[in-house]
Amino acid sequence: MDINFNEDQRMLMDTARRFFEKEAPKSLVRELVKDENGYSPEVWKKMSELGWLGLPFDEEYGGYGGSFLDLAVLLEEMGRAVVPTPFFSTVILSGLLIQDYGTTELKKEYIPRIVEGECISTLAFVGKTGSYSKREIGLEAEPVGASYSLNGSAFFVPYAHVADMIICAARMPSTNGADVTLFVVNGKTEGLEAIPLRTISGYGSEGVVNLKDVDVSPDHIIGEVGKGWEYIKKLWPRVAAALSCECVGGMNKVIEMTVNHVNERIQFGRPLSAFQVVQHMCVDMFMKAETSRYAAYYAAWLTSEGLECEKEAAIAKAWCGEAFKEVTKIAHQVTGAIGFTEEYDLHLYTRYAKKLELLFGDGAFHRSVVADKLGL
Repeated sequence: MDINFNEDQRMLMDTARRFFEKEAPKSLVRELVKDENGYSPEVWKKMSELGWLGLPFDEEYGGYGGSFLDLAVLLEEMGRAVVPTPFFSTVILSGLLIQDYGTTELKKEYIPRIVEGECISTLAFVGKTGSYSKREIGLEAEPVGASYSLNGSAFFVPYAHVADMIICAARMPSTNGADVTLFVVNGKTEGLEAIPLRTISGYGSEGVVNLKDVDVSPDHIIGEVGKGWEYIKKLWPRVAAALSCECVGGMNKVIEMTVNHVNERIQFGRPLSAFQVVQHMCVDMFMKAETSRYAAYYAAWLTSEGLECEKEAAIAKAWCGEAFKEVTKIAHQVTGAIGFTEEYDLHLYTRYAKKLELLFGDGAFHRSVVADKLGL
């Protein structure tokens, strides 16, 4: 295993950090968490101009042919900046599905637009219970003539209300719901309603998708009919690894903020950092962040090399999601009252940590994956 950054990845990390510090300061982040769109179109366009939206896609479709490890570096910096963008939903959730399983026509239709920042996309498959399971999918597809009619609802769909394209995972009633098929649906098509939700992390980054008699032609099916859940399962380790890398970036920024605070805050005539109990708390934060980094990047490296990593990605997501939450908890204890104010940036990371802990499977969910892999 080699998870050391090469020169290009170090340059990407430095460029991304400078970009987000300049283009997405915390004042903008505060605005975006209250904005109905949930992201900044200006920042999104600049990200596309830097080539980041095309990083993992094949060059023949306008991408840059980068590795998943390259994506991991960028995702860590996004977590550090805690800036809301549809990058995860567009590039990871939906873009990789099209690249891996879409027809040549679908790739030509959507990937160049994604790369240019002209197509925000997402994946809709979570049912009303919020469970990430095949049996809970709330969308159904019924063959009608030469096409399919989609009906039902999907919940917690990232950036659904601003998506130009939504991949809808729908069960086929003719098979008693046993088969799932992935349909590419225009986000503005007649019969589709996308409602933004207000969650702990802000407004607009998740939504509900309602479909009523939405007509989809067979040439907008991803892969084979009935194989949709298999495709989602194969994507899942990359989803888990990506979110774990975001957690790592957020943790490191929280530690940086906390260390600066305890070095500057004078209490009883000396800095808070001079007290052993505070030192130990900061070390606990650092230990959680460092172990998270190794878990996240090991999973990212495995998937970058095309190796089996379902267990390792599940370990990373379970550990990193909970560690990020614990790091923010310790940071609040150390910073005291100032850490709970709107003016201090910590609350942005606390909300983000809770979101990432639950998003696409909490610790219990991913521990079940590991237990299954262990034969339990």
